[in-house]
Amino acid sequence: MSTMWVPFEVADFERSAHHYGGLLGLPVIDHWQRDGERGAVYDVGGGRLEIVQTTRPAKPPGLALELPDRPSVDAVHLAAGVAAETTPEQFPRGHYGFVLADPDGNRVLVWTEA
Repeated sequence: MSTMWVPFEVADFERSAHHYGGLLGLPVIDHWQRDGERGAVYDVGGGRLEIVQTTRPAKPPGLALELPDRPSVDAVHLAAGVAAETTPEQFPRGHYGFVLADPDGNRVLVWTEA
């Protein structure tokens, strides 16, 4: 099973949290503040919307696909061949994944929890 994520880097966490949690009423399912980051994850009807304010902006792809485990990520990476922009790596918060471009150049982060 996979889960679709939309990750956003934001300039003002409080303003964005008010927008998504307050104005739009999306329920918070996770939040954190550590290692120069402050973030929250919202439920959007089976998918996820993540906001992060960080001191180390990374400009992530605008879409992410969560897979169940590392072997699944590695299998997609192997099948993707040249479409994979990066090799699978461990991210600072412990996630594991890589960036994949679709045929039109849209970038998707393919990842799993640690």
